[in-house]
Amino acid sequence: MPRRVIILFLDGVGLGDPDPETNPFMHAELPVLRSLLDVPHLTAEYTGAATARAALLGLDACLDVPGLPQSATGQTAILTGHNAPARLGEHYGPYPNPALQTILGQDSLFNTLLAAGQPVAYANAYPTRFLDRVQRGKGRLSANTQAARLAGLKLRSGDDLRQGRAISAFLTNDHWPEPDLLLPRLTDRQAGRQLARLAADHTLTFFEFWYSDLLGHKMNRPESMRILPKLDDFIGGILEESDLSQTLLLVVSDHGNFEDWTIAKHTLNPSLTIVTGAGCERVASQLRALTDIKPVLLAHIFDGLTAPQAGGLGPA
Repeated sequence: MPRRVIILFLDGVGLGDPDPETNPFMHAELPVLRSLLDVPHLTAEYTGAATARAALLGLDACLDVPGLPQSATGQTAILTGHNAPARLGEHYGPYPNPALQTILGQDSLFNTLLAAGQPVAYANAYPTRFLDRVQRGKGRLSANTQAARLAGLKLRSGDDLRQGRAISAFLTNDHWPEPDLLLPRLTDRQAGRQLARLAADHTLTFFEFWYSDLLGHKMNRPESMRILPKLDDFIGGILEESDLSQTLLLVVSDHGNFEDWTIAKHTLNPSLTIVTGAGCERVASQLRALTDIKPVLLAHIFDGLTAPQAGGLGPA
């Protein structure tokens, strides 16, 4: 039986310098992650730290291409295993252009698992107005969401959120933009448990948290400090509700940004990555760059079974 994987994607979060003047991670308590990783801060100096339960990694987001890493090419690299910026000749974003959409449509992790008969969930909930725009071809989608759409995955609605089968972009239901929709009240930890329950029915469950990149661009110190404990609680809920003997949790980002309050642009810092749960030691030992994620996860999911082959785009 294939193993389960939950990917918590944090947009624009790197491992930065341990400088209290620049890095919000130097101020956040984060009891769940600190206990898990046995490190005082999620900063570059602790890259490679590992316990029996988890590992903290910094993955290469530059991929031998000059310039600042960008969301569209970084997310495409994560989902396809192809060096998307090298294929384009540049880092590109925030939204995927036609060339990246072609790669995503042919060779994403979602496609590969679905072709192998494995259930996949894209856990984000979207309001009706946004889903209508997507249906009309008007919505701007991240590479992650575009890959889900191109693979034929369901883009979940407020009704799925009401039924506990999706997660709001802000984790809890407090800021849902459809006031007429009666949603249950959730804490951040309860939202994490809700994601884990959804994941119990799927080989791969993917949730995109894009707010971190927005905060990085705005250099919003108070809001950055508010969101980190929420994410820590959310992860705590995922871990509490998951069967970690069968489920791997991968927290990963596409590039740096949030970890440096002093600039509004992306950074060259390695992408924050945390691996915990089933097989975490072996998975962590094989991850060096964003392009490693798809092949390593497929090998993990189908350990001892016949793994599906990647699509026909050729080597990365």
